[in-house]
Amino acid sequence: MKIPLYLKDCYLKETGAIVEDVSKDKFIILDKNIFYPNMGGQPYDTGTLTTEDGTEYKVVYVGMFGGKISHEVDKPGLRKGDNVQCKIDWERRYTLMKMHTAAHVLSRVIHEDTGANTSGNQLGIEKSRIDFTLENFDREKIPGWFQKSNEIIKKNLGVEKSFLNRDEAYKLQGFASVSPHLVKDYDELRVVDIKGFDAQPCGGTHLDNIFEIGGIEFVKAENKGAKNRRIYFKLK
Repeated sequence: MKIPLYLKDCYLKETGAIVEDVSKDKFIILDKNIFYPNMGGQPYDTGTLTTEDGTEYKVVYVGMFGGKISHEVDKPGLRKGDNVQCKIDWERRYTLMKMHTAAHVLSRVIHEDTGANTSGNQLGIEKSRIDFTLENFDREKIPGWFQKSNEIIKKNLGVEKSFLNRDEAYKLQGFASVSPHLVKDYDELRVVDIKGFDAQPCGGTHLDNIFEIGGIEFVKAENKGAKNRRIYFKLK
């Protein structure tokens, strides 16, 4: 599969594309992919596909099926070979980019303090969560984790997204130490590197600088099993 446009440029808001296939009148395969599909704890993008005659189709769901990205639209009418202008709901995407990048910052802070690995996440518009493995969960440490995260966010650190082979990736300091389970048996890995702070394998959309996050606030914490802990946060 070709590298999707959302991985090459997370800030790309619209692009032209050609309809490659249509299934059941509403599931659309495009030759270029700007919409992020629902996976990895990051929700799908929404937006529109507009034909050359100005007919607009709302993109209501995006998923990955059989290695292809499928765009579900709100009505029939699109045909194979149609030229469309793709436009994402930028406010939604940008909020999720903030949330995802913030999750990397908070996960690293928790890992450095406790050695906990991040085992999962679920991003949202209003709030997001991260799950991590930790036997002794001292909740009194939580305010300090958020204070430290917000101090780091203010440091104006750049975020580099790149594709590296395994050997190159593991030369980065602390690569995959927070989420070792995400390193699959691939020769090439997509790496999200918060310069001088954290480098992880990740296929999500991220900011170019953590300063754009603004800040995060603690919402609540939960125990989800013997060693599984969960923290919810929101953007300031």
